Amino acid sequence: MTSKDSFTLAALQLIPSSKLSDTITTIDKLINPLVSQESKPDCIVLPEYCFGSVQEWKLAGAKGKDYYLQVWKAVSRLCQKHRIDMVAGSMPYKTHEGMWRNRSFLISSTGKVVGEYDKQRPFRMEKKLGLEPGNRTLIFELDKLRLAILICADLWSARIVQQVAREADFIAVPTMTTVLDEQYIGYGRWAWQSLVAVRSKEFTLPIISADQAIHSPVPGTFTCGASCIADPSHRFSTGEDPSTQALKVTKPKSHTVLVSTISKKKLEEYRSYRREVGLQD
Repeated sequence: MTSKDSFTLAALQLIPSSKLSDTITTIDKLINPLVSQESKPDCIVLPEYCFGSVQEWKLAGAKGKDYYLQVWKAVSRLCQKHRIDMVAGSMPYKTHEGMWRNRSFLISSTGKVVGEYDKQRPFRMEKKLGLEPGNRTLIFELDKLRLAILICADLWSARIVQQVAREADFIAVPTMTTVLDEQYIGYGRWAWQSLVAVRSKEFTLPIISADQAIHSPVPGTFTCGASCIADPSHRFSTGEDPSTQALKVTKPKSHTVLVSTISKKKLEEYRSYRREVGLQD
């Protein structure tokens, strides 16, 4: 849990089911071992669209509102059960004005929705399906932590990241990487994980990305299972491979959990170094 010196983050990588109850059961099973550990996560992050695709939600029509309530109640019960805070992936959301957006919800350990964020850079497929971009970059508070939520393609915009970099302790990124051919899964993983690592170093900010395991809800496409956690303050030892504490990654096809504990002291030392050598204002 959050202490004066560190905080712990966990990304859940999973294959969502078309049945909400099965997805919730999978999430519950992945969380169970985490909460029994001494270093219980301060925040858990789920993948983008982990509760259904845009097509599925639009087909729900008038029933969509009831499904929102089912999702919120199910995730809220998990948060209360395990006493954890969660960035509950993202889902298509119809606003009061009738616009569809890709929205992420921050749910506290009490089971309450304490933050909402709308994706600002919808992907081509989302635009074709009528999703509108969000227009706000927000900072949320969880106990002693301040976090920003970005959704997938938002991370490609340095401008959006810069808007939160000075105030946040970390960025949570629900993700659904997508490639059009199975042979590009390796490339997709490399491209996404490289972006997370570079953005993290560039803005001296830990970034946690939870991706779907290989199984895309979009016909004819593939996800890459590119979940990762970047810690920009990690100090390399002699001969150490960069893909260690600096950038933790998962196997692409597995239901799995990534956990990383971040030192606040090391982060501040690294930021001071960047300022000293002229790499950061």
